[in-house]
Amino acid sequence: MSASSPRIVTLLVLLGLAPVAYYMQGTGRSIVALSLVSVVIIAASLFWMTKPTESKTV
Repeated sequence: MSASSPRIVTLLVLLGLAPVAYYMQGTGRSIVALSLVSVVIIAASLFWMTKPTESKTV
């Protein structure tokens, strides 16, 4: 994975949505929706933190 871009690897976090969605479908509990929101927040923050920055050369 060292050759992979950090942004691509952080998109793999979204794979965590699959088991949570499956569990939510099976149980029907709305509390599981908080897990979906948590996974999305984690993925978005990692994606944002690894975005390219504009650097000024001195």
